Amino acid sequence: MFTRRGIVRIVITLLLVYALLCFASSGRSLAEMERTAAELKGQRESLERERAALELRLLQQEDPARSAALARRELGMVMPGEIVFLFAEDAQADSEQTERNPLWLWK
Repeated sequence: MFTRRGIVRIVITLLLVYALLCFASSGRSLAEMERTAAELKGQRESLERERAALELRLLQQEDPARSAALARRELGMVMPGEIVFLFAEDAQADSEQTERNPLWLWK
């Protein structure tokens, strides 16, 4: 039925088809990897920008003058030896406000 030469041709054809399928599969894998690499590169650049912004913010928070200003404004703190003068136009309103929040004048 099949000659030896016919069987060799069929085997060679099957091997060539298998090789082409493997090549096509690796080409798709390569394209997918390149796409993933591009996405990761974009994410890396975004994270590097975010890191730079966070480092700048950290440096600003470590600034003693900024910390002192924040403590004065938000917490009503004063430096040792400073004298604080509170001027109130309406003593009644001031006493009511002070009862609710003792630091209201500092803000």
